[in-house]
Amino acid sequence: MPKPLRIIVLIIASAVFIFSSSRLAWNFYQMAAGSSAYEDIRQEVVEEVFFPEIAEEKEAFSTLAIDFDTLFGINTDIIGWLYMPDTPVSYPLLQGRDNHLYLNTTFDKRSNVLGSIFMDYRNNAEFSDINTIIYGHNTTNDSMFGSLKKFKEQSYADERLEFHVIRADEVRVYEIFSIYEILATSDTYTIGFQSAESYEEYIREITSRSVVSVGSPPDLESIVTLSTCTGGDRAMRLVIHGKFIDSHSLLSRDSNASFI
Repeated sequence: MPKPLRIIVLIIASAVFIFSSSRLAWNFYQMAAGSSAYEDIRQEVVEEVFFPEIAEEKEAFSTLAIDFDTLFGINTDIIGWLYMPDTPVSYPLLQGRDNHLYLNTTFDKRSNVLGSIFMDYRNNAEFSDINTIIYGHNTTNDSMFGSLKKFKEQSYADERLEFHVIRADEVRVYEIFSIYEILATSDTYTIGFQSAESYEEYIREITSRSVVSVGSPPDLESIVTLSTCTGGDRAMRLVIHGKFIDSHSLLSRDSNASFI
């Protein structure tokens, strides 16, 4: 190879290396800044709360109490808080005008690669839909929905079958019943159903896809679907389905709950 051509190739290769390194460094910086912001807001608005036996048929229950007044003052798109006990997942839950805004925007309206945990814009924010879909990024540091891939391990899933959707007046408890990978264009992302029969068929199908044995499928209970990228094929998604099993009112927590 002629010397001038070698020099040109070297310059191009160096430029590509510098560009790639700079982009990688910027992403690491963004992830660190975003993670710090989420940790700061947890310190400010989150307290763990313990419910004694509310009724004879219910066991003692612990969850998080959230200062929503502070959160609403930061961003009115915040509609709740998603909490998966014994995992890193404890984040504000948002809903935007589309499914793009919060892909790269954090809860405090800052541009960041971490984005937010957010509900599908087509869903009702009151969780009145039969299937509510919640999205988050798959990260290398297990922040956001990065830890969900661990649920593909039977032993990990066995110990973490519940997740909580915390709203201003209640905690909605969901039990995981299916975990699998699927194309982003699949019927998994169906929100409305023509009939009870079509919903039952949907439940049978998504239950059969599970790669681990977890909770029992729902009958006609509503479900929440957690969705994230797989980290490999960009067309694939990892999903976790949870069925609604209970709710606890937070309006009277001062009389029947204590912070721990």
